[in-house]
Amino acid sequence: MYPEGWLMDPQGRRFFYFEKDPMNPIYEGYIGLWFTTGDSSKEFKFRKRTSKTKALTQWTDLVNQGWIVIEDIEQAA
Repeated sequence: MYPEGWLMDPQGRRFFYFEKDPMNPIYEGYIGLWFTTGDSSKEFKFRKRTSKTKALTQWTDLVNQGWIVIEDIEQAA
């Protein structure tokens, strides 16, 4: 299954958002990159389409590097 949710870097400055493609939710989705800009606000940088395999690999690699899974993004920034 395609990973879904937010990951925050250990310094709390960057976020990746993983979301399923609604037209092909099992095999493809998107990864979006966001930055904090201060005052609890976020700035969108880019979004890329990716396969389930690549998304799972990226998710696992980031978590192994110390990125934190965020349940509620409002708490993160």
